[in-house]
Amino acid sequence: MEPTSRRQFLRRSSAVAAAAGVVAVVPASAAKALSTTKTDTEPERKLPDDKSVDVPVVAHVTDVRKGLVVLYTGEREVSIKNRRLAAALYHATH
Repeated sequence: MEPTSRRQFLRRSSAVAAAAGVVAVVPASAAKALSTTKTDTEPERKLPDDKSVDVPVVAHVTDVRKGLVVLYTGEREVSIKNRRLAAALYHATH
């Protein structure tokens, strides 16, 4: 394991914080929609318009290259593999 410089630590910490802020607007029930891949024949899924889904969601991108993202909401932890989401969260922080 390589030593982490203060700059790298701050950069990674701010990336995680920014990703959490970006994903905090995504309802928890959308985690399942994000974890599945969309084909050309599937219609685009819309987010539910219900107050019960307005809960904070925190995202932790564990591996951008592999697309591994862990979503936390309340007492739940959902692990998904979605390269597009991981890339979007990564690019939102840079």
